[in-house]
Amino acid sequence: METHRYMYNNLLTSIDTHQADKFILNDMSMVHNKIKYTAVPVEAENASSKKTFCAYLASHLTKKNISAFVCILILSTAFVLVACIGGNFQSKVCTNNKSMQFTPKPQNRLHYPKNLKIAHSKRRLPHCIIIGVRKGGTRALLQFLKIHPDVQVSPDEIHFFDNNENYSKGVEWYRRRMPQSFEEQITIEKSPNYFVDWNTPSRVKLMNSSIKLLLIVKDPFYRAVSDYAQIKENRIDKNMEMEEFEDLAIDSMTGNVRINYKAINRSLYYIHTKRWLKYFPLEQIHIVDGDNLVLHPFEELEKVETFLGLRHYIQEDHFVFDRKKGFYCINRENGAHKCLNRTKGRPHPKIDPDVVDQLNEFFEPYNQKFFKLVNKTFQWPKAVGKRSIKKKN
Repeated sequence: METHRYMYNNLLTSIDTHQADKFILNDMSMVHNKIKYTAVPVEAENASSKKTFCAYLASHLTKKNISAFVCILILSTAFVLVACIGGNFQSKVCTNNKSMQFTPKPQNRLHYPKNLKIAHSKRRLPHCIIIGVRKGGTRALLQFLKIHPDVQVSPDEIHFFDNNENYSKGVEWYRRRMPQSFEEQITIEKSPNYFVDWNTPSRVKLMNSSIKLLLIVKDPFYRAVSDYAQIKENRIDKNMEMEEFEDLAIDSMTGNVRINYKAINRSLYYIHTKRWLKYFPLEQIHIVDGDNLVLHPFEELEKVETFLGLRHYIQEDHFVFDRKKGFYCINRENGAHKCLNRTKGRPHPKIDPDVVDQLNEFFEPYNQKFFKLVNKTFQWPKAVGKRSIKKKN
């Protein structure tokens, strides 16, 4: 009896298990029949990814992040506006939009390290060259012209045209030594030896036949003595001896002026200017009175501005007189004064009065020819001060 009951229970169990398996199979079949797989279109996939990206941004862009982004945008816009107003930034926003044009500050925008590249600026060949004369005031003229915001000057004497080695390097080498400048600015270079070099006029004309030239001259006698004083100081610094000015300027055997002595020859303005006029018309050469530049810099610079086609920007209050040196210095906006280096205004040696008279007499006919050549008169010779003349024994 117990055996039959056991068999009956096993039979029920097997039936239940079989029914359960059948139910599971049927259920899976139903699920399988209900699911239909279809290809997902590319656009739908992209839309899904866009939704995912937008959802990502929405989850990460908090109010704090949005506020920071807006602040950065406002600050960037303010920076561009301030830069445009200050004239230190060139962009389409500043230049093409008439409503965004402002008058730049009266300052030279490119007074930065010369290797610094600034947008819309580039190195250009000079529009003007200060050709001389040595010890005539070329450095002072160049420094004073730097005041003008429309002028860029070469910081060094390039000696491109009067040095065969430099000239052989080509005009592109010369251009790379110019400062960065904007299109509306003019670039000026100065090398005083150009005036007396025989090759320079033709070489300059070959580069630019319409270039403008500045020549600054002083009383020939004073210029010659100043030339001598500079060379003597350089020799003393090198522990080298040098003859007295009188011995170099006057031939002791004949008593005549040594016309080939460089300090004398450079003061023969007529000879050298005549050579330049073979290549350039007088209209392209402006003669600056170096003696008047010392006394009244504003007057001479106003004439230079006119010659170069610059707006009249330099004023009398740009200069302040240095009583110690006897020269004018640049009066900066912050009240500081920029003077020429210590070598400017060096004391000159006292010259024998007979030699002074002899040299002034020697220079006189050359001076008169020079005045006629350039259609301009200068007050030479200057009155010689007592400090410049030796006492007679």
